[in-house]
Amino acid sequence: MNRLDRISAMLVQLQSRPIVRAADMADRFGVSQRTIYRDIRTLSEAGVPVCGDAGIGYSLIEGYRLPPLMFTREEAISFLMAEKLIEQLTDTHNTLHFRQGMDKIRAVMRGVDKNYMSDMDGSISIYRSRRTPAQKVPNLLQAILESINDSTILEMSYTNAEEVMSGREVEAVGITYSHPYWYLTAWCHLRREYRTFRLDRISRLIATIKPHTKEHPSLKSLVGHDDTECLTEVVIRTSKEKAKQTADTSYFMGLVGEKELPDGRIEQTYMSYSIETMARWVLANADTTTLVSPPEVNDWIKQIIKYIE
Repeated sequence: MNRLDRISAMLVQLQSRPIVRAADMADRFGVSQRTIYRDIRTLSEAGVPVCGDAGIGYSLIEGYRLPPLMFTREEAISFLMAEKLIEQLTDTHNTLHFRQGMDKIRAVMRGVDKNYMSDMDGSISIYRSRRTPAQKVPNLLQAILESINDSTILEMSYTNAEEVMSGREVEAVGITYSHPYWYLTAWCHLRREYRTFRLDRISRLIATIKPHTKEHPSLKSLVGHDDTECLTEVVIRTSKEKAKQTADTSYFMGLVGEKELPDGRIEQTYMSYSIETMARWVLANADTTTLVSPPEVNDWIKQIIKYIE
């Protein structure tokens, strides 16, 4: 980052928070505190009303903010919640861009609302699931979205569910998130069909300047095209009491719909990435739950029971 960009970013940061410490700015921009002091002096000399207190930090005189955009307190809190979700569920590059956007949102708020945002920051926490993997390649999401906008081909190295790595050229259509993974849906030149790839299995991703070879349908129409690990629809029936008890867990198992039957039982539909996992789920609730489809789940249940015997 050059000095002009850094000073501009510092100004936005000063407008976005009640107090900003020199040490925090130095860490953020990767420079020394002495450099920060020089940049603050430059802002002051340019007419920016910067106030500094030894040992506390820097702030701007109340009323100095960028017009014309203003947000309500409720809108700002919703952005704060989104920021925490993005920090946990996307890659570091995407998080950095969102934080910069959040600084601009904070910068246009009144002092009292800025303080409210600062207070609320510590009252909202999003915890990453142990099953949610860290991305192996930074900036995957941004790179993929840019390739979609530019209609250019991506080259990548991909490891499938059988641990076999292959080189692929793909034409990205879109990205989706289904807990706990991000997925890329794309036209695969190797397979000559639309496939869905788990982002955590991409070990290399390179954006090329080669254009797409065809027009692609919408992402919505392609959801479910998975590489060797297709979503499987699993339908079960369970008691109303069990459905209530396992409501939260059912969501993470892939529950997409449920309805009450005439006999009072609940029919649930799951979109599962693992038939074995669903088999263990049904078996664990065997006293109240029966399988409707597919029969492959029952085959897994029989195999599991053999080990128990």
